[in-house]
Amino acid sequence: MDDIKNNILDKAKERLDRFGFKKTTMDEISRDCKISKKTIYEHFKDKEDMFTCLITRECHKTVEIMFSQVGEIIDPLERLIQLIKIAISYFNEDTFVTRILKNDDALFSAFLSRKYHALIDQEIISRIAAIINEGKQQGIFRDVDENVVAYAGFKLFQSFSYMRTGQFVEDKDKQGYYTDVLIDFIVHALIRK
Repeated sequence: MDDIKNNILDKAKERLDRFGFKKTTMDEISRDCKISKKTIYEHFKDKEDMFTCLITRECHKTVEIMFSQVGEIIDPLERLIQLIKIAISYFNEDTFVTRILKNDDALFSAFLSRKYHALIDQEIISRIAAIINEGKQQGIFRDVDENVVAYAGFKLFQSFSYMRTGQFVEDKDKQGYYTDVLIDFIVHALIRK
């Protein structure tokens, strides 16, 4: 991605993060970038296209950051455990990506559809499936369908992190209790006995 396009996305991110999708205009982004709207439209079809590129860029960065932190771990089980811990810790922070994935209507409206979630989810699920497959090949994990298990594990992760589908006791949450329960469940579901 070229410097101008990245600069536009950086400025758009700042404005979108502060004011949300509905209240952000191309004129404001143009002023923030100190470039013409024409230049912006040379890189993006419209505001939705720019936002889609921004979401894609930011989510890919997040995925790369998380997976790079476990890249040196040789044992697939330990890599999976650390990935869960890192991801839950990351998604407990108030970041641009977290607010997007939470689908914060105040910031991003209903613009962020299932289509964008699906693209992001699929990349993560395929990487988790690769770790599970590696564990199967090494005889650490049971013979499971790595794609189905990765999908199920990812959905569990979502419900324990940014999507919060259940009631969580704040004291236990701060102690990492729910993270430990999730890890225990996933490990015992995968480990070859």
